[in-house]
Amino acid sequence: MGFQNFLRNVCSKLGENNKPTYAVVAIAAVKGICRPTFTMMDKTEKPETKKYTALREGLTELIAIPVYIGCGYLAGKCSPIFTKNVKKEDFLTNKVKQDIANGVSNEKITKAISNAEKQLEKYKIRATNNLRFIGVCAAALVAIPALCSITIKPVMSKILKMPKENTEDNNLKQQVMQQPQQITNYTKPAVKLKTYITAPQTGMKVGGV
Repeated sequence: MGFQNFLRNVCSKLGENNKPTYAVVAIAAVKGICRPTFTMMDKTEKPETKKYTALREGLTELIAIPVYIGCGYLAGKCSPIFTKNVKKEDFLTNKVKQDIANGVSNEKITKAISNAEKQLEKYKIRATNNLRFIGVCAAALVAIPALCSITIKPVMSKILKMPKENTEDNNLKQQVMQQPQQITNYTKPAVKLKTYITAPQTGMKVGGV
């Protein structure tokens, strides 16, 4: 029973205020553990290739986790900007508003005001979670790819101690690869024709002039 109550309370809390950051961080953590593990278990690849791929995948998710948390947190902090004009009176009916304006005070009005305050609180929570969702989407689309392109290559070069290739050699290789193959002009060798020279005929022809 104790474990069931604990599980019920956890699910209840997550259902009431489930931040989008929780989901993406959990996914990034699982990917950061499982993908490098499965890559290193692949027996068909070379050890150097497996090491490079696993390290790259692990570093990508390691960068993604704090970026997700930071972008979600900062986006959620912008919630008051969008909800500052929303008040509990917006969740009251016109009749209740009229009774309050006329100075009527009873249990029904008190209950209506309490419900309006709860609805306002839920509205702010939903607005905050929606902004956090936008924040993690922006992190996945822009922030994480940008940081990975800047940081992963230098970090991997230091960890794997990859030698830096000469820039001139790289440029020469690229130029050679980009140049189309040139077809050399093929000149057909001249064929020597045998010439036949008829010997001059001398003397008289039989029956002719």
